[in-house]
Amino acid sequence: MPDFELVSMSPRPYAYVSRSCTLPQISGAMAASFEALSEALSKARVLPAGPPLAHYREIGDGKVTFDAGFPISEDQFLALRGSGLGLGATAAGQAIKALHIGAYERLSDTYAAVLDEMRTRGLDATDDMWESYLSPPGTPPNETATEVLWPVRGTA
Repeated sequence: MPDFELVSMSPRPYAYVSRSCTLPQISGAMAASFEALSEALSKARVLPAGPPLAHYREIGDGKVTFDAGFPISEDQFLALRGSGLGLGATAAGQAIKALHIGAYERLSDTYAAVLDEMRTRGLDATDDMWESYLSPPGTPPNETATEVLWPVRGTA
């Protein structure tokens, strides 16, 4: 069971690509998204300012819509205009944060635990979720670290 922390999220600039797919296709869609994103960043000579992240905007009826991205510094926005990438900012406000250690296929267990924690604290989940992928490619699945940030409504 992960530890939970109520945190204040500060918006950070990031570059992203948006995708929609079915839940079974998410692994391949995510990999293709980060490949396209990395290629565009390299072409623009922009280095990520942090680990890769995903913003899950909609999940339902067996489908998911997400943005796969990298944080960037504010001065890199100009270099990325015309790159075909989305440019925006991460969420602001309160969120429950949890660190998931293990295979991506088990992330749903962490999300269920986060929902339980929200109920315990009297908080309501927003419709979107954020993940940061803290482990480099090739990390064994049972050692993979993923930070989950789920914005909330309500008062803690």
